[in-house]
Amino acid sequence: TYVVLKVQNLKSTTIDRKGSEPCWEQDFMFEICADGRGFIIELWKKGLLWDSILGVLWIPLATVEHATDEGPGSWWTLHSEVIKNGSEIQGTKTPTSHEILLDVYFALPF
Repeated sequence: TYVVLKVQNLKSTTIDRKGSEPCWEQDFMFEICADGRGFIIELWKKGLLWDSILGVLWIPLATVEHATDEGPGSWWTLHSEVIKNGSEIQGTKTPTSHEILLDVYFALPF
């Protein structure tokens, strides 16, 4: 499995990990505009011919707190559907059985 993170016009992907409880421990840092609505986390299963999505999560930027260092993180339930208003993502729905542990924060200057 691997994770894809999308925010505004940026996208990053973790390396592929095997097993039922993969651990990436990978940091992503993006410099983004303050007017962004949110970002998407996708969990994918690597396939022989094509990859399949296991779940998706939309996190509104307005809910992300500021911090100077990493925290313990929070468990988030992934969903199977994306809610859109036109082409703009507004959320996700229909929970799956998959969860992901994320530590999400705006980094403050040192």
